[in-house]
Amino acid sequence: MKFPGKRKSKHYFPVNARDPLLQQFQPENETSAAWVVGIDQTLVDIEAKVDDEFIERYGLSAGHSLVIEDDVAEALYQELKQKNLITHQFAGGTIGNTMHNYSVLADDRSVLLGVMCSNIEIGSYAYRYLCNTSSRTDLNYLQGVDGPIWSLLYADWRVRGTYLCYQSRPHEPAAG
Repeated sequence: MKFPGKRKSKHYFPVNARDPLLQQFQPENETSAAWVVGIDQTLVDIEAKVDDEFIERYGLSAGHSLVIEDDVAEALYQELKQKNLITHQFAGGTIGNTMHNYSVLADDRSVLLGVMCSNIEIGSYAYRYLCNTSSRTDLNYLQGVDGPIWSLLYADWRVRGTYLCYQSRPHEPAAG
């Protein structure tokens, strides 16, 4: 099976030919130029150790994807941070991860379309998403939304990999 995309060099080990990394690439014709483009919600997967009481307190239910209000999401995240319940935070989203992996393996450009928090603070989950995504993945076409986008992974002995999702709702345009 041939890997899609361009490679930096033809060979993995030294050969008799000149260094392939120093040779200029042949110009591409229009039929060979292609972009890999994906559409996804840019999520941050937050893995935290929480108990059933925590889930009940925030009106969540294990095993379901839920949209929760901004104030509930902020209180939930602040409690996770204050009590050091967060074990890992990862860039998430199936397509976003695929674009990242393609760009890393092919050393080629990919484009991610979707939404991302428009006001990014250092250390926030949107910031972590950017830090963990390949620089070859073009995020310039993301649409900014007001509020965070993340998913909480709640796992116990009965349920594995339950996702509790939150996405800020877009503001309604002012009537005028």
